[in-house]
Amino acid sequence: MKRLRLMLLAAACACLAGTAVAAAGAEVAPLQPLVVKPTRVILMDLVRADGRLLTVGERGTVLLSDDAGRSWSAQPTHVTRTLTGVVADGTKLVVAVGHGPTLIRSEDGGHSWTQILIPEAGTDSLLGVTLLGRGHLIAYGAYGLYFDSQDDGKTWQRRQVIAEDFDRHIAQVIAVGQSLLLVGESGTLARSDDGGLTYKKLPSPYTGSFFGALLARDGVVLAFGMRGNVYRTTDVGATWAKVESGTTAAFSAGKLLADGQLLLVGNNGLVAVSHDNGVTLHTSFTPAGKGIAQVVELPDGTLIGAGEGGVGVLDRAVVK
Repeated sequence: MKRLRLMLLAAACACLAGTAVAAAGAEVAPLQPLVVKPTRVILMDLVRADGRLLTVGERGTVLLSDDAGRSWSAQPTHVTRTLTGVVADGTKLVVAVGHGPTLIRSEDGGHSWTQILIPEAGTDSLLGVTLLGRGHLIAYGAYGLYFDSQDDGKTWQRRQVIAEDFDRHIAQVIAVGQSLLLVGESGTLARSDDGGLTYKKLPSPYTGSFFGALLARDGVVLAFGMRGNVYRTTDVGATWAKVESGTTAAFSAGKLLADGQLLLVGNNGLVAVSHDNGVTLHTSFTPAGKGIAQVVELPDGTLIGAGEGGVGVLDRAVVK
């Protein structure tokens, strides 16, 4: 939840309407096209999907771009809660999650969406979703929420994480070889070696919240979060070393770039680059100073960032 509070700093427009769920025989009125300015909406995640860019954010906003981010179109999503995470399988499947809990899926690259209800989640929020391949997805979030799908997100089963009384917010789960590494609130670190059926808690070098993790080269992982904290592991979380970032601003996301550099982004336009696979970081801030929630790299090397200032090109000069 901390990650969301850090990004949701301003009021917004983009009011969406309509409610549609996955129910047999349900008649759903068609939704009207939306008008959303891509620089006037708070966005929480960004992904490349079937040759296009897709970003999600407040009040159920989904924006698509088919021209490398030069123009964006808003798509009706049937939901009005903030969308916090999105994944795409490289073909037509896209799954997004958010507050409420909200879970929606698309089979046409993000043009049309179906809402999937998960009664077991109650009213708690989903904060992220991970695509593991072969129809396997996991969604996770507030107070230890963790769900597993084996059919491309059509149905979901709740799983226990660490212990029955585990109630920390889960920020992200990434695949590291044959294992899954989980990071979250209060320094939570855990690993699964059976595809997420069970998790074992790992010793943590840090008691503050982790907001994400990044798989680098050669199995190296960076875990990052509050007050500029970054930690590095070379053994899937068994041991960790602190990486000095030179900032107290929070990190929210990371990306392994095509040239092997690691890029971390976060609050206040925070950008940190590593040229040595996460051993050291070189930190700077974008001139606009607005929080960046996620970044993607296009085939030509262009960086597109999404966050507090909407979505747009991230100046490559800051990545040096």
